[in-house]
Amino acid sequence: MRRSLRNGVALVSLSLAGLSVAPAHQAMAQEPMTLERATTTQQASRTSPEVSIGTRLAARTDPSVRQITTVYRATMSIPPPKATKAYYQLFKKAEAHAKAGRIPSDNQSRLKWVLKTAGGDVGKYFVPGKAARVAPGEIPGICTGWWVTPQGHMVTGSHCVGWSKASFQQNFAEMFLPKLTADDAKAFLQPMRKSVVIDEGLTKLAQTLFATFNVKHLKLKNPRSAVYLGSVDAYVEGKAPRLTLLRKGEDWPGLDWALLKASNMRNLPTVPLGRDGDVRVGDTLYINGYPGTVDMSPYLSRKSKDHPTLTQGAFNAMRTSIRGVPYIQTQVPVYGGNSGGPVFNKDGKVIGIAIAVLISDRIGGQTENSTLVLPVDLIKQQLKLAGVTPVTSRTSAVYYSALDDFFADRYKAALPKFVKVLRMHPQHLYVRSFIKQAKQAIAAGRDKSR
Repeated sequence: MRRSLRNGVALVSLSLAGLSVAPAHQAMAQEPMTLERATTTQQASRTSPEVSIGTRLAARTDPSVRQITTVYRATMSIPPPKATKAYYQLFKKAEAHAKAGRIPSDNQSRLKWVLKTAGGDVGKYFVPGKAARVAPGEIPGICTGWWVTPQGHMVTGSHCVGWSKASFQQNFAEMFLPKLTADDAKAFLQPMRKSVVIDEGLTKLAQTLFATFNVKHLKLKNPRSAVYLGSVDAYVEGKAPRLTLLRKGEDWPGLDWALLKASNMRNLPTVPLGRDGDVRVGDTLYINGYPGTVDMSPYLSRKSKDHPTLTQGAFNAMRTSIRGVPYIQTQVPVYGGNSGGPVFNKDGKVIGIAIAVLISDRIGGQTENSTLVLPVDLIKQQLKLAGVTPVTSRTSAVYYSALDDFFADRYKAALPKFVKVLRMHPQHLYVRSFIKQAKQAIAAGRDKSR
């Protein structure tokens, strides 16, 4: 089943910025750096002004931002359609209508009238037959999460990690029923080939009829979900470790957040949390995450897709949802898969979570760059209730210091710090590249260390 998932992956966004789930608390493997200690460095003021804010932010935050895959599972049961006496009586009525000149008299036209009439009241003309079709189903969806403790606590969106009963029903119907419906229509029309031409009109009428029947009678047994660290490809290959859901808020328009926990983690790179007062209308915001437009592209290499995407835009206004939850409206562009991702200010502090995009029925689609962000103070309150203290790990503190040196062309000063980061966290996804670049710069004589 896993190997068939990649082609059928669903970017479960609806009106959301991505998919949508969430307290174990481990002893610290190392004493964490506090936010103030980690972000206040003497070298920060000596970094090169030529390096853009976006470049610096991407380098600082990429290691802490990860793609997550939520897999939704259920056993589907759909009974076969069985025609009633009322259905067969429609053929006599069609014949009478043809004789009266109300419809054309050819077999094709009469059958179309029968199918159109039956499609208007499917429950009257078709009932569930015996021997239901039963099959397991899986739907993966992608989102973004980010580490808040070196021991593996991760924040994402509530809608990223679980579906309501109605959402399960809707998404499984949309994913799996079209093929079954097409097969039902084909099997139904096959015996009639001798008397009619199975054209597009007949096929469409039959498919509409059986689509209505199958949606109505689809039953899901044991609907459940599980969250994994990594892409759909990693999940399919069995390389994505499972995450534990600790806390789950309320899906948009509620307080849309969730807390996950990875097992057996230490020294993970984390990002510092700011406060609501760190940004205001007019400021530039930055979102880092995994948009589905990249993940689903067949033209991009898998390795390149593993890197998150940084986008930026203006803080437009503060809004309040119909559930009374405050949200930031911003022009930062996001796409399915970005949900749950961190939103930063220019200093690299998290000021919220990317959650939803505004929809306009009048326009007929998503309004461009209208993203809603859950403010960070609400996240901090929920983390406190969960007994989790967000911290900047020592790994990140050393890494940030190394980046300050690197971007100021102090490659000899940066190199041992990058090496230390690698010793502290051998699974660091980006530090090896900086080690290589620092060595190349030193060899080329570009070092400006004192």
